[in-house]
Amino acid sequence: MALALEATDEKVGSEKANAMFDTLNVTSRPQILESPETRDATTLAFLAHGGLVSALNIAGLYENYETVAIGVAAFLGLINVAVGTYELASGGVADDERPGFAHERSIILYTTAYLAAVVWLSCRFSPLYPAGLAGLDAPLCVASACVYVYGLLSPLATLTLLHEQLTPTEVLRMKGMVASGAVGAVFLLETFALLLNDAGWWERVLALYPAQSVLEPSVTLFAAYAVEAGMLVHRLARRGVITFAQAVPLYAKGVLPLLTLLPMGCLFWWKRDEVSFWDFFWC
Repeated sequence: MALALEATDEKVGSEKANAMFDTLNVTSRPQILESPETRDATTLAFLAHGGLVSALNIAGLYENYETVAIGVAAFLGLINVAVGTYELASGGVADDERPGFAHERSIILYTTAYLAAVVWLSCRFSPLYPAGLAGLDAPLCVASACVYVYGLLSPLATLTLLHEQLTPTEVLRMKGMVASGAVGAVFLLETFALLLNDAGWWERVLALYPAQSVLEPSVTLFAAYAVEAGMLVHRLARRGVITFAQAVPLYAKGVLPLLTLLPMGCLFWWKRDEVSFWDFFWC
């Protein structure tokens, strides 16, 4: 991690302790397997499964999908949540003095909570969810909504109100987190629909749109894959394996289309006669 924290301008580095800088001038970089972190292994397992889920949706293969895709993703996702929580609680994520959402522990806390929220929402809309847990919808919806709102407003406030205290790399990172938070905020619609509608709402939805139990869990999983992939790239850049200048286009042009946009578009195509984009909210 030290490579990514070294400023290319020593004066700037001395004035901004623990700030995030890119490693543009580093000539010798560690290989990805030479500087592993505990979270990398669990994230890679989760993303490998994301590749499988993406392939299933591209090919239109949905037999036993709730188990192969949703169930396994929930298991792997919750392992990542547990590892992230442990790292935060045990001091595995170093503290720093950066302002607002540029504080590394704030980013890790949000992404860990976000993963927990979207995994729960994915399970809640799948056939695997135990009916007996429906009574927890209200508190879990409120908690999830708080995560989504925080993930959008906190980086936006940091970017606008604390801009002068940020390094150029941190500005780039905050812009990425605003975009990520905007995607997460979309799930406020599903969360509030679940919170505000009566207990029979989801059954009415499935009666009209039977593949909605495939669409909703999948969309939330695509978002989880995107965030976890972004954090893996973030960790690699902080360690100097790649530069942030390389990481951003790699994520935007490679990771996002393959793990989210392409499979989501294919899912809409294959299940276009059995799902609703908007109308199901009002069933």
